[in-house]
Amino acid sequence: MSGLKKQIILDLDGTLVDSLPDIAASLNYTTKELGFSEFSMEEVRGFVGDGVRALIQRAFPGDESIQKTSLGLFLKRYRAHLVDKTRPFPGVVKQLNALKEAGFQMGVLSNKLQELSRRVVESFNGLREPLSYVYGGDSFREKKPSPLPVREILKKWGGDFAVIVGDSPNDIRSGKGAGIRTIAVSYGFMPVKVLEDENPDVLVDDPGQLSDAIFSLMKK
Repeated sequence: MSGLKKQIILDLDGTLVDSLPDIAASLNYTTKELGFSEFSMEEVRGFVGDGVRALIQRAFPGDESIQKTSLGLFLKRYRAHLVDKTRPFPGVVKQLNALKEAGFQMGVLSNKLQELSRRVVESFNGLREPLSYVYGGDSFREKKPSPLPVREILKKWGGDFAVIVGDSPNDIRSGKGAGIRTIAVSYGFMPVKVLEDENPDVLVDDPGQLSDAIFSLMKK
């Protein structure tokens, strides 16, 4: 496969970076502003994965006027505190550098807004340098779990061998729908059982295993 285009599409939150503390802080700022009780970290973990609107709908179900107010409060606070505590998972940068050295092209496909996704990536040299592109949940007509974003990325960037890596069923379904290999990571925000039920090609428990998992898929 040395002459082929090798493409890795990576989720962002829960895959490359641990952003849960900053998301939770901004959500709990919002709840306090509205006079509601704060959420636990585990509750917030259950809200993430489908973009900011879904996050707000899950946190404040039922009342559209409260959701609209909450969305504005959350985004204003989150934009100002995007990477206060957010950091790449240990080992991720080393893996990205190794994969780039091995000839892989890599980029991000997140359900987070593109503007915020790009700002996160650009905040860390270890992410910005090996990644060729960053797309968000508003970059295409549809977002994950639709296969459309993956197909559009492959159309633009190529990929004779392509794999998607993520911590959510959205990533696995998007990849399978587009006909590419799938790697689920259990160190992110989703329970392992939820990921196992999606039958990814590989399930990775530690960021340090990413390159080995990808190389193993190339041999199959």
